[in-house]
Amino acid sequence: MRGLYTPPGQTVPYAFQAQVMEGVLHVQGETLRVEPSLRRGWTFSVQDAAGLTAHQRKGRSFENVLFDAQGKPLCRFSMTQAGAEVFVQYLRNHGVPFYSPDGRPLEPAASEEDGEDGGKKIGGTDLEKAFGPRFTLQLRRTDPIGVWIGCGIALGLLMFFPGFPLVAYFTYGKPYEDLALNLLMVLTVVFNIAPWVLAAVRGQLFPQRLSVEGDRLWLNGWKELRLEEVEGLRWHAADECYLLMGKNGKTLAKFSTRDAFGPQFMNFLTDHNIRI
Repeated sequence: MRGLYTPPGQTVPYAFQAQVMEGVLHVQGETLRVEPSLRRGWTFSVQDAAGLTAHQRKGRSFENVLFDAQGKPLCRFSMTQAGAEVFVQYLRNHGVPFYSPDGRPLEPAASEEDGEDGGKKIGGTDLEKAFGPRFTLQLRRTDPIGVWIGCGIALGLLMFFPGFPLVAYFTYGKPYEDLALNLLMVLTVVFNIAPWVLAAVRGQLFPQRLSVEGDRLWLNGWKELRLEEVEGLRWHAADECYLLMGKNGKTLAKFSTRDAFGPQFMNFLTDHNIRI
């Protein structure tokens, strides 16, 4: 997630639109209206906003939440959406307080421009500087799950189509005919199911997610990946990805800078002196 920062001196028009998670936000003066695509919209005043903070819903990336005095969300948005920077400047201009996820109030960040009184003008508010980067990156699988599943299906088909006629032919009328056919059926099922079971056991059945919260890393939202466990990066040329290696030689994560938040994660690692 990009920091909540707006360029110094940015002009906020009287009326503008911005993209929010719920749909399109229409701002006109002090009146705001959210227009979702599949349900009725709602209107509120900027005076109804008690604050803005960051939050992560389960399975999603971090988002900014504008809430009222009862803590009820008025709208949610990310800084990558259209009109986000103008909307943040608009909220700051109307005195809406910004809070870090732990409830600490965030002071506006001073710009480098001098004010009329010789002091620094207030240029915006940068949440990222206050509590670090916050985003969720979908990782690549470290094991060749697709190859495993493809080989399992191929072996299963080989067992079923050529295998059954051959076994039936050579064991016809013999005492172990039924046993041989049953064994062949079991092997066919095992070859088809085994790759899926192995992938599930290794935690690679579904792509993992890596969440960055300040200086902390979380796999799938519950397992912490400590920076002191990381040895460095390794380039995997076969699929143009990076491997995050542990000090025990184990691959901790696999990611691509072509994916969403991939470049941000690379910058995060570089800032913490983790390089190839």
